[in-house]
Amino acid sequence: MNGGMRTGGLAAVFAHPDDESFGSAGALALAHDAGRATRLLLATRGESGNAEGVPDDELGATREDEMRCAAGKIGLDEVTVLEGYADGSVADAPFDQLVSEIGLWLADRRPDAVITFGPHGVTGHPDHVVIGSATRWAVEQLAERGVGPHAVYVVSPVFLPGGERFDLSAEEQGATHRVDITAVAGRKMAALECHASQPDAAELLADLRAALDQFGELFEGYTRVRPVVQAPHPEFDTRLV
Repeated sequence: MNGGMRTGGLAAVFAHPDDESFGSAGALALAHDAGRATRLLLATRGESGNAEGVPDDELGATREDEMRCAAGKIGLDEVTVLEGYADGSVADAPFDQLVSEIGLWLADRRPDAVITFGPHGVTGHPDHVVIGSATRWAVEQLAERGVGPHAVYVVSPVFLPGGERFDLSAEEQGATHRVDITAVAGRKMAALECHASQPDAAELLADLRAALDQFGELFEGYTRVRPVVQAPHPEFDTRLV
């Protein structure tokens, strides 16, 4: 039971703090501005997000603070971090357990749509891959009980500056949705600024600013994988919820 918690809206399920700002800050901000509930579930605190990939509790605390900062910029109603999953080792945990915990979180909040990672996790990071797979399994199990989210989307970075550098899966390449985030671009960039411990965030921020200056517009891409649709069909959809 959700104890009167507001349900519906848009939820994102990712592995680390900053995944949401890279992949879906724009769509989440737009959903928030449309009056929809917006939530984020993370598997880890991101404590191994340093050049050495070595766990650091202080870094984990810093990245949680950065996540709260980004959540405020985006307009998230809730951020939850699962307990007991180590950054860089999510795939080593029992898969059924991960599926179950994601499913419980989703069942309590009943979002209309969920964003997660596709089969390659954009960058190929094992944590990204397993969290995307576990989320999709969780949704299917919930659907069998009649409480699953209607739609599942995976992040497709094909419209981001430099998005072509990723070795993407067919799902991630075949975007069905091209979401114009120009109106909330400042908030996506502010969210990326929050993740100051991560050099990749600064690199994307610079790329986004340059693209906005050059083209005057920014987009995020998504592929709807539940229910499956053709990409595009016959043209890109423009909103997730």
